Amino acid sequence: MKRKSIALLSTILAGAIVLTGCGTKKDDTKQANDAAKTVKANEVKKATDASKLPQVAKDRKDTLIVGGTAPKGKFNPLYADSSYDQYIVSLIFESLISNDAQGNPTPALAKEWKISDDGKTYTFTLVDGAKFSDGTEVTADDVAFTYTSFCDPKYDGPRVDAVEKLQGYKEYKEGSATSVSGIKVIDKKTISFTLNEVKGPGIYDFGYGILPKAVYNFEKGNIQKIKDSFNKPVGAGPYKFVEFKQGESVSLEKNDNFYKGAPKIAKIIYKVTNDKTNVQELSAGQVDINQVTANANTVKMVQAAGFLDQQIFSANSYSYIGLNTRLPMFSDKKVRQALMYGLRRDEFVNSYYQGYASVANTHNAPTSWVEPTGINEYKYDVDKANKLLDEAGWKMNDSTKIREKDGKPFEIHWLATSDNKMMESLIPIVKEDWKKLGINVITDMLDFNTVVEKVYDKQDFQMYAMSWSLSTDPDPSGIFAKSQDALGGNNSVGWHPDKSEELLKKGMGTTKLDERKAAYQEWSKLINDEVPYLFISNPKWVWAVSSRVKGMEISAFRDWTYDIYKVELTDPTAK
Repeated sequence: MKRKSIALLSTILAGAIVLTGCGTKKDDTKQANDAAKTVKANEVKKATDASKLPQVAKDRKDTLIVGGTAPKGKFNPLYADSSYDQYIVSLIFESLISNDAQGNPTPALAKEWKISDDGKTYTFTLVDGAKFSDGTEVTADDVAFTYTSFCDPKYDGPRVDAVEKLQGYKEYKEGSATSVSGIKVIDKKTISFTLNEVKGPGIYDFGYGILPKAVYNFEKGNIQKIKDSFNKPVGAGPYKFVEFKQGESVSLEKNDNFYKGAPKIAKIIYKVTNDKTNVQELSAGQVDINQVTANANTVKMVQAAGFLDQQIFSANSYSYIGLNTRLPMFSDKKVRQALMYGLRRDEFVNSYYQGYASVANTHNAPTSWVEPTGINEYKYDVDKANKLLDEAGWKMNDSTKIREKDGKPFEIHWLATSDNKMMESLIPIVKEDWKKLGINVITDMLDFNTVVEKVYDKQDFQMYAMSWSLSTDPDPSGIFAKSQDALGGNNSVGWHPDKSEELLKKGMGTTKLDERKAAYQEWSKLINDEVPYLFISNPKWVWAVSSRVKGMEISAFRDWTYDIYKVELTDPTAK
């Protein structure tokens, strides 16, 4: 399952859950994605002295080590909700479709697909010879089982939007139906999906990894069986699961049954690192690939190692501070707007990223074809912030210098991720700026996965900070639809006004690019006005890649797992 068809949670790393296909207007999608090529293009800083490659890396001839934030261990396409779990899922599982560097859908387990004239039925033909890692054949029954699992009455993951428009979804989810009528197995290699209505970005819903029915099969309502198998994943991807050490590493070995050919690298170890020490580990040859802090200082440090390439690009991502709008303290948009006006976002982004990010003001990234206009930039304005807070009924207590409303002081508890340079830089600025407004901020430092659990699985928070790695298609329903406001869903902040639902429906209900663009532009202005998120940055991403790794191409819509079977390890100093 290729993660760019979904939006995924990321730690608010120096700069940083899945949907996609073709639609009846395939050319519209391709035209829109191709239009942003200049933004998405890589800048590659090549290694200056490959002879500096440490001996420890040279000796590691059959193993690639990739560094990154700790995955939670949700190694299943139905439930992986962070970029880090998704990396592992992408190595183990394979989806019907993938995408190219511009985000256009490309064949994977499905060698071809057709979309009916009315835009409601998608028919996929599977490739010949695809097998799961246990040697069994991939069939249409496995595909049907996977997508039926998303519809299960007890399913509590973040992917409801991928199936809720299927014919028979409601009857299966809420009723006594024993199958989803919109999913039809035509023969061993052919399957069709029929929707109740047109869905513009519908093809991207088929970017989820396919599960082998023989391994994961369960009776309707007993989806817990899949959860119990998170750490025993079996898929049709290029690699097989070996071992998961919580907070340390994930080990994988190549899948010789992979339908595109056995991978050239025998083993992959995903090693847990943090952005305080990852450059040192890269420079010492202990890690081959890692995303690093996107600023000038880090880029110079990586370049100084000599043997490291750097792949730099505008990310399909943004960082933000999320506010629980269900709480009275954040239910008034005047309060949320005041917090935006009262934060020196420009100063922070310029000083921290040093030219490797721009200030974000809405949900879209620079890679998107939505290109919203008329967006409020919320330039730093203390007077305006104070005025809005006064209007919202938060009055300053002259003795404590803390605002109060209904006898309660304005005090915010911030769930902040630990071991994070950007967070360490952002926290004192937020505290200082909002103290001037009469707001006290208390930080609770927790690891990334604990924050995710409290925010998304329990909705037990006031404020948090994170990033989104966005889907290829700019439709925001996978994050902000009302259906995502559920435990385990992506709409953690509980923001889904009627106007938002109306615009999301309008954007999804057509394949005409101009109509979709108009709907999403209006939606972008709405969220910019309502600010359930305090938008921080649209970063560039910097990936350091050892010069011994050949064939690795990372970009806005393709992470390091794409075409990993083609990547090989070499000795760049060999003559």
